[in-house]
Amino acid sequence: MRTLIRWTAGLLLLGCLVVGVAMWQMRARDAMVAWDPDTARAKDAPLPVRTVKVDMKDLEETIGGTAVTYPAETATISIPLSSSQAMDREVKQVNARPGTVVKKGDVLLTFEPELFELTVKQRKALTAKAQQEVTTYTNLQKSKAASAIQVKDAEAAFETANLDLSLAERDLRLCQITSPIDGVVESLEVVPGMRIAGGGELAMIHKLDPIYVQMDYPMERLDTLKVGQQAEVNLDAFAQESFKGKVIRIPPIVSTKTRVLPIMIEVPNPDNRIKAGISGFARIKTTKSKTTTIPPVAVIKKQEKAMVFCVENNRAKIREVHTGSLTQTGEIEVLDGLKIGDEVMIFGQDSVKENDIVNVDWKKWTHRDFPQP
Repeated sequence: MRTLIRWTAGLLLLGCLVVGVAMWQMRARDAMVAWDPDTARAKDAPLPVRTVKVDMKDLEETIGGTAVTYPAETATISIPLSSSQAMDREVKQVNARPGTVVKKGDVLLTFEPELFELTVKQRKALTAKAQQEVTTYTNLQKSKAASAIQVKDAEAAFETANLDLSLAERDLRLCQITSPIDGVVESLEVVPGMRIAGGGELAMIHKLDPIYVQMDYPMERLDTLKVGQQAEVNLDAFAQESFKGKVIRIPPIVSTKTRVLPIMIEVPNPDNRIKAGISGFARIKTTKSKTTTIPPVAVIKKQEKAMVFCVENNRAKIREVHTGSLTQTGEIEVLDGLKIGDEVMIFGQDSVKENDIVNVDWKKWTHRDFPQP
């Protein structure tokens, strides 16, 4: 009796096993039809694919380029030729040296003023004499003792004397050299007692706050560049720091050789920490509004062409598209070839062919229920 029960249980177990294997084979066969392109086409069954809708978004991108720092402003100080016989100047006092931080109006150095004071005194006397002659000849003309030409000559002499006086006063004022800008002195190589001829360069001053950063901006990204955009600058001399700035100048000409545009970024530089001539790298965040986008995985590259598979009436349709240079994580710009609302494949497109029947109900054929991106 026990033997009979064992045999019966064994047969039932074997039967269940056979039925399970048969069901598994049927499911595997169905799966083969669904997942194997050739088998699915032979049975006129749809291929499983996953799709997304073409959408319009605002794309953000960070553009980078090499950079170098420049002074915001540079002032070169030179001494004009003297209008008197004193052709050179003697340095009396020096108040600044290379590297000195100066404010606008600060006295950099002074020259010995004695000769120029005497010249001013002399030319004041000559001007007063010329003015008196104008008065005298004018009175004589009224009594017809002087001609109109004599009056005109006296007036011309007075104007000449007045001009010479103005030049002498200018020479005297230039005995005290002041800074025309806030900045840092680069060169001022003079000492007391030195004699300096007019016409030569005397000093150079650079304004470093703010500091300017010239960035080589790639030509291909100019469509999103504008004045006022925020920038981030990393400099070789400050490896652990990033500096914030903004675009202040966009020149009108692109370099045909390097294909870059040398734009200017303004960066605050308190205490003149950043010096001119430092190289580095700058980044600018750009935004392109209302851009047609698709996931990059949807794009199929063939030689120099880009294509996507769309779904129309449950059939695969291939389209050529032109993608733009603007990308961000999970999105790529499409310039033409698609319109908003088109359904493009992001899974399974490498197996389908033109006009294949497709199944876009991915939740069923994957037995999953995740939210669609």
